[in-house]
Amino acid sequence: MSIKETIGKKIREEREKKGFSREQLCGGEEELTVRQLVRIELGQSLPSIVKLEYIAKVLDTDLSVLLAGENITIPDEYFTMKYQLFKFPTYGDKERLAQKAQMIEDIYEKYFDCLPEEELYTLELSDNTLDYISTGKTAAAEDIFEDFFKQLFLKKKYTFNDLLLVSYYAVQCQNKGYEEEVLKSLEATVLKQDVSGDEYYNIELLGTLTAIAGVYLDHAEYSQLKILADRMHDIIAETQQHSAKPIALIYDAKYYLYAENNVEKAKECYDLATLLAQNFGDNILEANLRDERKADHI
Repeated sequence: MSIKETIGKKIREEREKKGFSREQLCGGEEELTVRQLVRIELGQSLPSIVKLEYIAKVLDTDLSVLLAGENITIPDEYFTMKYQLFKFPTYGDKERLAQKAQMIEDIYEKYFDCLPEEELYTLELSDNTLDYISTGKTAAAEDIFEDFFKQLFLKKKYTFNDLLLVSYYAVQCQNKGYEEEVLKSLEATVLKQDVSGDEYYNIELLGTLTAIAGVYLDHAEYSQLKILADRMHDIIAETQQHSAKPIALIYDAKYYLYAENNVEKAKECYDLATLLAQNFGDNILEANLRDERKADHI
């Protein structure tokens, strides 16, 4: 019996022994959905320690009981590869998108069997987002990840994967019509998220704000950009993620140019963004900045 099957079987035994239905254990489904619990109990997915702790708390039992003598450990090499994956910006470049997709494939090949559900979900979200950016054909985020998407509107504090899902949804809204009420609800929650001691989280928090801003940019709703760009600058200053500053400055430039008709201010933003891109030695980013500036005729 695999570790997934052993833990899943033990969780089901403890739940039934305590007289809980799956619906009762999951409650409002903010932390765990019934569908997720079914997959865990059937041994189809390995729960994360966070989900195990939640289940143990609801069942009023020790975490060690649910682990049934098993030890959930993730190889350090996996986190090295994950760090490279999320620290590697693509800026829409086809070659970089292909390289990032290959990174995900390599991780799947090496670590699929030992990763808990949360990590596999991270990879699936990342893979689907990259695929959509590359082909524009991936199914809607709210359909593929229906349970998780519904949870977004129940939470005040987003996890890393929650941010990834919002990013995926926003990316799909960029080149098509979108439900303003849905996006605004998600945006409001994202704007309230604090920076974390987890660098992955902070990287994705910036990425999510960027993705939402991209929706307003593509739909020429320039007045909506300011609050997002301001929050990006705050996070960059707090987390020292200076490599993200040129992107925030692009949104500043678009806001000043189209919402306030302030050409000089927009030029200042582009000048600083270009200088930073040159200092970072990122040719793709610098080329994108030139293209954006040319399109804006400044």
